[in-house]
Amino acid sequence: MKLDEKSIRWSLNHLIKYGDTDLFPKPVELDCLYEIENEAVNKIKEIDLGNYEYGASRRFIVPKDELSYRTATQLDPLDNIILTAVIYEYGNLIENRRIPISEDKIFGYRFQPQGDWSLYNPNVSWLEFWKNCKKKSSNYKYAVYLDIADFYNQIYHHNIENQLIQSCFPNQIKKWIMNLLESITVKVSRGIPVGPHSTHILGEMSLISVDNSLSMKGIDYCRYVDDIVIFCDDYTQGRVIVYQMAEILDKQQRLIVQKQKTKIYESEEFEAHCQNMLQDRPINDFEEEILTVLRARSSQNPYSPISLNALSLDEVKVFDKNRIETILSDYLKEREPNFTRLRWLLRRLSQVGVPSAVDFCINHADELTPAISDICHYLVSVNNNYTGDWKNLGTKIFNLLNSDLIKSNEYFQMTLLSLFARKRLLNNSSSLISTYQSSPPTLRREILLSAYALNMGDWLRELKESYQGLDTWSKRAFIIATKSLPVEERRFFLDHIKDGSVLNDLLIKWSKT
Repeated sequence: MKLDEKSIRWSLNHLIKYGDTDLFPKPVELDCLYEIENEAVNKIKEIDLGNYEYGASRRFIVPKDELSYRTATQLDPLDNIILTAVIYEYGNLIENRRIPISEDKIFGYRFQPQGDWSLYNPNVSWLEFWKNCKKKSSNYKYAVYLDIADFYNQIYHHNIENQLIQSCFPNQIKKWIMNLLESITVKVSRGIPVGPHSTHILGEMSLISVDNSLSMKGIDYCRYVDDIVIFCDDYTQGRVIVYQMAEILDKQQRLIVQKQKTKIYESEEFEAHCQNMLQDRPINDFEEEILTVLRARSSQNPYSPISLNALSLDEVKVFDKNRIETILSDYLKEREPNFTRLRWLLRRLSQVGVPSAVDFCINHADELTPAISDICHYLVSVNNNYTGDWKNLGTKIFNLLNSDLIKSNEYFQMTLLSLFARKRLLNNSSSLISTYQSSPPTLRREILLSAYALNMGDWLRELKESYQGLDTWSKRAFIIATKSLPVEERRFFLDHIKDGSVLNDLLIKWSKT
């Protein structure tokens, strides 16, 4: 079975705009394929999914705050293109079986591809979840809050398969998804990847039977992914609901409720909690002033880029370095820093490209590691607005790799090293070269991608004989980096690569161009 050309093209555009996850640097492979879009789409649409060989995914420990973490997966880029195309083409089969949006119950990832290449309905969101929770709670005396423990990693593959069958997915498409999940979890029959945008709808699909069970029992509730709020008029009934939910989740899928987060609220207390979740909750007056500017400048789309040059002098002052550093310092002074909020703030600073937080982020990198991906995105976003010495900044970033905390986690190291490929002005070629041989495969890949960005062809030439010994992800980085070799030398080397991979073949075509 083969995929529709429109689905593949849509998938590639989606991944180019939004990346493959919110947690990792976007694979350069996607940008290469986008540059030869027609050739790439024509090649991918000829793939017979029944005989498809899956690529190697990557799995990392990603921090949520100072002490908690989650495991996140980065799919092979071609696998991700195909999975996203599958979801785009067949996602309606899942969405049509879910409780309708109009019932104000299910607020997580409602499938509805948009003109801006996003997969989900932007009007059904986390905020809408809390708005409706607040609205409903006024009609009841109690609200029971529950959270499914380690949800994505505990989803049974057997449940996914049954739901795909009930959703009328074509048999070969169902088999392709199930084989992909099995290859990622190394034949363990639990878990779907945390990270890829397209897997959210699979998680939602796995809870269709739970949602239906609650509705058939006449229970009034709201759910956003693994957060569930159930409403009732009696405290004892609230306790009964906790046991009922535990039984439903266990019998349906062997899922469990997270004890620490389970709570029965009185109505007034829960309304106050909802209001708290709906508020921006700035940590000080400086952050409140920033929010005021952002609201005024992005009223149509709260996440659209804002040009720093378009701001008035008074608005620019709001992003003054001392003010920004005070905001960030106040967050870090808290006994338990709110990293969800910190990450949100860094994304807003990236939206404007204001360089005021650059020095603070570098000087406090150890304390900010749970937000390291957002820091890297922010550092790239400041672009021409940063007037400091980029190479000196690159040296500081490179020195962070010697921090005991950064060295303890490959995700931290990989994310920081990716900056040298994404921002060539950070140029620290000698430092990159000196660490290559002693680095693990994940970091070697980032150094090779930096070699492409920094035009380090003369050094790359010395590594050609070691190509066959590289891992899959590093081989692709090497192919991309050959773009920095002279044309004839590059073509001669690439002509002798016989990996037989669709993705590698496309990257070789791109590099030869």
